[in-house]
Amino acid sequence: MSPVWSRPGHTFDTSETHPLSAHAYADAEVFANELRRLFAPESGLVFVGHDAFIPENGHRRSDADPRLLLTRDNGVVRALANVCTHACRPLVSDDAAVPRSRVACAFHDWSFRSDGSLIGGRDVDFGDGDVGAATRRRLALPSFALLSWHGFHFTVDPQRIDDYTADLARVDADFAERGIADWLDLDDWVVFASQDDPYRGDWKMFLEVFGDCYHVPPYHPGLASFADCDSIEWTFGENFHAQFLQLSRQRGNRSPRYAAWADGLDLYYRLRGEPAPHMAVAWAGLYPNLMFEAYNGMRMISIVVPVGPGEYVNRAHYLVPADMERLVPGLPQTIKDAYDETVLEDRVLLESRHDGLQSAASLGLDLDRYYPNLSGRALEAGVAHFHDWWTHRMA
Repeated sequence: MSPVWSRPGHTFDTSETHPLSAHAYADAEVFANELRRLFAPESGLVFVGHDAFIPENGHRRSDADPRLLLTRDNGVVRALANVCTHACRPLVSDDAAVPRSRVACAFHDWSFRSDGSLIGGRDVDFGDGDVGAATRRRLALPSFALLSWHGFHFTVDPQRIDDYTADLARVDADFAERGIADWLDLDDWVVFASQDDPYRGDWKMFLEVFGDCYHVPPYHPGLASFADCDSIEWTFGENFHAQFLQLSRQRGNRSPRYAAWADGLDLYYRLRGEPAPHMAVAWAGLYPNLMFEAYNGMRMISIVVPVGPGEYVNRAHYLVPADMERLVPGLPQTIKDAYDETVLEDRVLLESRHDGLQSAASLGLDLDRYYPNLSGRALEAGVAHFHDWWTHRMA
């Protein structure tokens, strides 16, 4: 019998889901429709940035969409078009944080406030009175509705903001129910490292592998001996799935790096005088582009950025407790090394799956024979849920 997850406001019945066609991957027409229906700023719940990367009283280009600019002024974050309304060029062309509220165009030195309003343009008379005010309003940077949650910021369809707020509240409830509500807050965490990892393939594959716990035991010996896949608990909402796994009794012993992670955590919590959490990780995928990985001792913010029909980038930010390096020197790097071991394993998996799907499509085959593992602990339930979400959004 196919499992069903039901909660107020959302039901996920796996018997009603179907795998995506092989022709849904790496197709130029499908990709163009995805950008419009899934990734456009007002198309849905689209992650664009986090407080950890946006300077107070400053601005930065969005991690997820270079067409957007995020400003932060006295704690208020806004999403603006990253295009000068005069020169029609990007206002910010790289990922460096700009520690000032004034947004300036380097071409003609036009400048804008953090709310997008025009300050002025060099040697330009915009007129006086109502006419001048109207001209300045017309030349302001366009803004987009933003929903903020635990420092995470999403552009949204403004007509559905209440629905998205309710969905994020379900994530809150799922973490709180397991005694890790504070794992969503990053106030006392610091960015240890950031990197861009380019991939060959379709962006959807990254979300699929993220929602597939079935491959972890045979494919990731280190991770599988650190997080106990037999303890998995799934939760679902309209736009997300989450997986919760307890620490394994093997303590990462199938990988020296994961074993060092487990040992380092013991020392870290002992020096802090507090008990070590039993949870190994909470993986939350918020469609279409955010993967928040709350590990015991590390937080990962991963953003999938589609580049083309057969190309995408994962933007990965590693965060650790602010006192970890001081208490246990080298532990942040130890944790990152273990995590990166799994990243390298997944790269081979992802790109070989892309090759397999390309072969299937060229042979005229579909995925009718694909039979997801939805029995027992339903280890591929996250894949089925993502496919169901994609199918409804692209219909």
